[in-house]
Amino acid sequence: MRENPLSGRGDLPTDASQRRDGSQARAVVDQELMRRVVRDEEGAFAAFYSRLAPGLFSVVYEIVRDQKEAEDVLQECFVQMWKKSASYEPARSSLFTWAVMIARHRAIDRVRSRQRHLRVGEAATLEAQVSPPTPLASADDLAEQSDERDRLRAALLQLADGQREALHLAFFSGLTQTEISAQLGAPLGTVKARIRRGLIALRDILEAAV
Repeated sequence: MRENPLSGRGDLPTDASQRRDGSQARAVVDQELMRRVVRDEEGAFAAFYSRLAPGLFSVVYEIVRDQKEAEDVLQECFVQMWKKSASYEPARSSLFTWAVMIARHRAIDRVRSRQRHLRVGEAATLEAQVSPPTPLASADDLAEQSDERDRLRAALLQLADGQREALHLAFFSGLTQTEISAQLGAPLGTVKARIRRGLIALRDILEAAV
């Protein structure tokens, strides 16, 4: 009698059980790796870096969208993880999930910092166009600067409502573009476009009024 080809199949591991066993094996390896990192054993941090760096770099780059900044953020992440290695709790998350959360926060902080610098630069440029600074302000100078501020206010009133609101929130309320997007309920791309077009329109209005 031929053997039933289906017999004994229940003894074979299923895909789900294989994945579960693989995850458990990785968790054990990760826990041992972190114990070595905490004990500052030779070669432990190099192994830790090799284990996580490729995946974390992809996560960071997707947020900052700049090769050099992604490399800088990744380095900052590993310094932070090395300092906080003793705080890792395997019962709460996998090692990679723990590392991704740290990397994500660092990357978002970098983007927000970049946006703050951009706002300051744009505001400084706009201020230079509207009222160039003078070392000593006479009464005539102060009157002229007051006139320039009035021109700026009048120019802002000529912008489309969406552009004026976005510029006000960005430069006068100090919100990031992401925060403006959330406050206005508008897509981030729309907010960026409004700010960019608003600045261009504002420059054109001010130049035409000269």
